Amino acid sequence: MALELNRRYLKYFFEPVAESFEEGFWEAVKQKKLVFQRCKECGEFLHPPRPMCHRCHSYDLEWVKSSGKGSIYSWVVFTREVNPLYRVPFEVVLVEMEEKGVRFISNMAEGNPEDLYFGMPVEVVFVDINDEWPLPMFKPVK
Repeated sequence: MALELNRRYLKYFFEPVAESFEEGFWEAVKQKKLVFQRCKECGEFLHPPRPMCHRCHSYDLEWVKSSGKGSIYSWVVFTREVNPLYRVPFEVVLVEMEEKGVRFISNMAEGNPEDLYFGMPVEVVFVDINDEWPLPMFKPVK
């Protein structure tokens, strides 16, 4: 079924609140781009964003455009309402991205819950929540 938003409740959608080290991620999302932090010292990808590399403790980080491709590592299907904005059923997926070490949590924008499987190839799409905010979600690779 994929994610279906209850438009009646979109007025209650609030802008993400970003720490200073996350601003690059959300600015890219507004431009419908998916980026991840990468350490300039050791090359480690970092997600979620953080102020310092968890591997070498460097503060020298950069934003790198993602390929947007990955595979489903795990998922859950909600069949009971947890938020009136989201119509049930809907899926929350944990995607292992092509960028080594990055796993990203989001929703499926297309497809059916019964079609999901471990290792399923997916790619990012941006779904407009309102005039200002698209959010990264996933669709199956065909």
